[in-house]
Amino acid sequence: MVDPKRVLSYEDMLKIIHQPEKVIIDVRSPEEVKSTGKIPSSINIPLNNVQDALISMSDEEFKKQFQRPKPSSSDELIFYCQSGRRSSEALDKALKLGYTKSKTYLGSWNDWSSKQK
Repeated sequence: MVDPKRVLSYEDMLKIIHQPEKVIIDVRSPEEVKSTGKIPSSINIPLNNVQDALISMSDEEFKKQFQRPKPSSSDELIFYCQSGRRSSEALDKALKLGYTKSKTYLGSWNDWSSKQK
C-alpha cells in the first residue's frame, strides 16, 4: 500500500508538467510509450533501469540520454506507468535509494489519457 501523502492526482499532474524542477518519470517500456504517447515533460526510464539511471549513470550520461540534468536526492521525482503498479514499485526503489521527495501518480497513463480527451 502506497502512503497517501506520496500519491498525486490528475489535477496535481496538470500543475507539475509546467514545473521543470520536478522530474516526471514514465517507467513503462519504450514500446508502450511509443504506442500510447506520454505525459508532457516526462522522461522514459523503464522500471528495471530506474535504479541504474539514478545511481550508476554519470551526470553527463543522464543529460545526454534524457536531455535534462540528473536529479539529486533532494529533487522531487514523480513516477507513472500504465495503471500504477510499476510506478509504485519505482517509488519504493527511489525511496530506498534516498530520493525522499519521490511520489507516484497512481492513476498513471490510464487516468491521464482518459481525461485528456
